[in-house]
Order: sequence, then structure tokens, then C-alpha cells
Amino acid sequence: MDTDLLRTFLSVASIGSFTLAAKKLQLTQPALSKRIKRLEAIVGTNLFDRVGNHVIETEAGRLLRQQAPAILGGIDNTLQEIRDLTGKVSGQLHIGTSHYIGLHLLPNYLEHYIDTYPEVDLNIDFIDSELAYERVLTGDLELALLTFPNQADPRLNHQLIWQEALQMVCHKDYELLNHDNPTSQLSSYPCILPPAHTFPRELFEQQLDALGVHLGKVKTANYLEVIAKLVACKMGWTLLPERLVSEPLTVISKERNLSVRSMGIIYRTNKTLSNAAQALVDLLHQPQ
Repeated sequence: MDTDLLRTFLSVASIGSFTLAAKKLQLTQPALSKRIKRLEAIVGTNLFDRVGNHVIETEAGRLLRQQAPAILGGIDNTLQEIRDLTGKVSGQLHIGTSHYIGLHLLPNYLEHYIDTYPEVDLNIDFIDSELAYERVLTGDLELALLTFPNQADPRLNHQLIWQEALQMVCHKDYELLNHDNPTSQLSSYPCILPPAHTFPRELFEQQLDALGVHLGKVKTANYLEVIAKLVACKMGWTLLPERLVSEPLTVISKERNLSVRSMGIIYRTNKTLSNAAQALVDLLHQPQ
């Protein structure tokens, strides 16, 4: 079976439209329809039903949609393993990274990796840590760079690369600082944190709880850089890594020590890394 047929099928299934899938794949609609008809001829049944301007999977289509990613993943892995037998660092490498790591930490290594291994086709998804975690578990990503969760899944290897100190911060003119003991008044002022059920949010709440800090009103923003900007506008206080603390932000209390945030690499324990992935892992362990 031509893998392009399966990839075309998955595009149509995820979008629900032949027209939009054709645009995404940069195909004419007749060419895309021809691929789907070839695939239906191979499996011996219809895979889609038309409903108005959209298409939905038949029962056979739903089954194929469940199995197709594993089929494609198995083919891709086999081809990569064959390439790796030569010892050459080449082929495709698909990784995920949190936005913070991708912006502030990964660039220190990325240019060197690309210059050293020009035959690697590197694809990077900038996604939240918890989503990257799940996509490595399902095999959709070979490895990911992220904030480690409080509870590590034993199905994944966790290799520590970075640790960063956290600080409680606010604007230097924020009214919270008018109190003799600002930390005792934190619950009276809004705290800006990452969204609930994310790895950074769980870590920050654990840190604050360990210090006996009780949260009052909580506002949320997706990225630490955005949170820093909101705090700089006097919208509340927060926890930030030290590299994001700059004017007009200031540390609320230097006596209240927070522990560090641990970040690094994850990949599945039951899978041997490709040469391209192992080369990236080795590079990330080199001191900068």
C-alpha cells in the first residue's frame, strides 16, 4: 500500500472535507479523490459518507483512522532503523518542545545541531509540556523537551538538562509592596499563573503550598513571557524563572526560597533512539 494514500486519508478524516484537505496537501481535488478511491479499492469498502458539504468516516473509515497512525509509524520507524544501520546521522527527526524551552534554551544548541547534521530533516512542534508528554507516550513524537511533571511516568526516560530557580515577583511599584510583610498579604492580590492542569501550574502550586502561601484570585495566561508582561502592567504577582525577571519586575521576598524547576528530555523506554535523536540528546548533555 502506498503510504501517501494513508496520509491523504488521515488528512481528509481530520478535516472532514475533500476540498480543504486538497488545499492542505497542495493537490487538486480530482487527484485527492482519486487517491481515496484507490485506497477504498484496496480495502474493498467505502471509507467516507458525504453529509452536505462535509464527509464523515464510515465504520471501516473509523477503524482505519484508529490504525493508520500506527501503520505509518511502523513503516517510518523501520525505514529509519535501516538507515541507522550505516551509522549515518540522517533522516527525519520529529520532536516537541515547550514554548519556553524552544525560545530561551534550545536555540543555544539548535544551530550547532543543524550545522553538524545537515542530512537530518528536523521538525519541531512548539506545544505545551503535558501535550508533548502524551505525544511521546503514543509514539507521535520521538522525544520532547519540557518541564518535568511532579509524577514521572515509568514508560518514559527522563534526562535532566536544565534547572532554573523560581522567584515570586511583581511590579516594583505594585501596591502589594507597600505592606511591611508583603508575603503575608499575597492572598489579597491576584496571582497570574499558567492554566490549570498544566505541568508548570502544578509545579507552581506545589511550590507555593510548600511555603504556606494561599492563593486568592487567580488569573491565567498560556505562556510565561505573557505572564511576565501582565505582571509588568501591575495586574498581579506571579512566579517566574530568573531569566524573565527584569525591569520593572522585582522579587517580592528574597527570604522565601523556592526550589528549582527541572526541565529536560523525555523519550520512551521501550524504543531505541534513531541516530538523529541520539545525536541531539548527546548534544544537549554538552555544557554550554
